[in-house]
This record gives sequence, C-alpha cells and structure tokens, in this order.
Amino acid sequence: MNQILQVEMKKNKNKPADIRKILVFFAVSMLLFGVIIAGQGIYRVVVNNKNNKGNIVETKEQPQISITKQDKEILIKVTHSEAISNVSYKINDGNDVNIDIQDNKLVEKSVELAEGINTVHVVALAENGEVAEYEEEYTIYAEQKPMIILSVTNDNKIKIVAKDEVAIQNITYSWNDEQENVKEADTNDIGTIETEIDIPYGQNTLKVVATNSVGVSVTKELDVKGINKPKVTVTREGDYLFITAEDEKAMKVVNYTLNGKRYQLNFGEVKVMRYKQLLDEGENILILSAENTDGIITEYKGKCIK
Repeated sequence: MNQILQVEMKKNKNKPADIRKILVFFAVSMLLFGVIIAGQGIYRVVVNNKNNKGNIVETKEQPQISITKQDKEILIKVTHSEAISNVSYKINDGNDVNIDIQDNKLVEKSVELAEGINTVHVVALAENGEVAEYEEEYTIYAEQKPMIILSVTNDNKIKIVAKDEVAIQNITYSWNDEQENVKEADTNDIGTIETEIDIPYGQNTLKVVATNSVGVSVTKELDVKGINKPKVTVTREGDYLFITAEDEKAMKVVNYTLNGKRYQLNFGEVKVMRYKQLLDEGENILILSAENTDGIITEYKGKCIK
C-alpha cells in the first residue's frame, strides 16, 4: 500500500514541468505566427508597388494649384517639384487661355474678373504626365461710382455737376494739369456738388475728379477753347457818360441806345473803344452790347438823371 502511494506521488511531481513546456511551446508558436503575418503584409506592400514585371513603380507627383483673390483680381499659382508643361484657365463659358511658362516649376498669372459671378477653371499638366484641375467661383459686386456732367454756359463758363446715389465727398478740378482746386459737398445736399468756373483764354484741358463717401473716384476731362468776354465800364462825369469797351484780343463793335436813340461805335479791330456821350435832360436809360472779334457779347444796362 505504501509502495502504491509512493509511485503516485512521483508521477504528480512531474506535472508542473509538463505545464511549463506547454506554455513555452504555445508562446513560441504565437511568436512565429505573428512573424508570418507581418511577413505577408510586407510582401503585399512590395507586390503592390511593383508592376507586372516585378519592378518597383514610383508614385507620380501632381501639379499643385492655388488661387488667391485681391479686390477684383485673382492670382493663379501652379507649382511642381520637377517640371510643368502646360497651364490653362477659362472663366465661365469663355475660351481656354494658355499661360506663358517662364519658370517650369512655378507659374503665376494675375487675372482681372468682371462684375458678376465668375467660375474659374484651371488645368495644369506636368511633364511626368500627371494632370491637376481646380475650380472656384468668385463674385465681383458692382462698384457704385459718382457721375460727372460738364457743360459750357451761355456766358462762356464751365458748369460742373457731380452726383452720387449715396453721398458725394468732394470734387477737384484743374486746368492743363496745373494747380488743383477742391470743392467739398454741401451738408444740405450730400448727393450733389455744383459749381461754375471761368475758362482761361485759349485752348485748355479741364480735368475733374469726383470722389464719393466710400472713396470711389471717377475722372472726366474736357478740351475747351477759352474766349474772353469784352469788359464794359460806364462812368459819369458831369453831363457826360464815359463808355469804355475793351478785349484782350480785339473789339469789333459797340451798339447802345440812350433813351430809345440808337448809336454804334465801330473803330475797327482795336483792343479798347472809348466814347464820351452827352446826357439828355431828365432820366437817361442806357442799354449797351459790346462784341469782340470772337463773337462774344457783353451786355450792360443802367440809368441816371441829369
């Protein structure tokens, strides 16, 4: 009986050693399995990067396209690490426009957009055969601009009218690119500025710039020939009126009536005409017109009592 127990105890002493062997075997098996799986993954990566002949295929780089907007302009920019062979763009349904390539690694082009919706489509081709496309929509809103109206008045002046739907800030005007004159808007009518200016003698160019309240300006020019008006002065000394008509170029004729009686002074083409007219008894009414050789007339009316 004791012998049987002793044999069984010897068998039980070997069991822990067997368990350790099993655990070691299991751990080694798992490690080998992981190595096999990893090896298959690496194999797949290598295979995927090979063509049918088993050679490694390099990934081709596409051109990089970007567009930035500044006010009414966009800047098209295309880059590539190797070489760009062609870049073109079109706006809405317009024609394709090719961009000149100066640097085959960097292509830039500024394009001004029209008012309204602009759909910009860019296509870039690299020398490696890769193509990239880019499309973006930009909206350009209409800019509110002032309006300038220039006209010549009957008395040989220029009338300037500047208007804006919101508010006009000021106008500047100059003759022949000389000193500028500024006229600010009237607080009682912020939408309009009006003024009349004399025309210098001879051929001149008037330049007018109108600016509205948001800083938008427009410019208008007018070529005009300035013609001097005759200058008329009438003075009284005792029983006489002294009539003087003068012009920088030349006088042509002076017509006048005194109490209904008609008179004319015609001394030929002279710069100054002078005449001494005797007054009638009582009230004297003088109506006079002086005309120079350019056909410009100055009128005068006055009365006095003798």
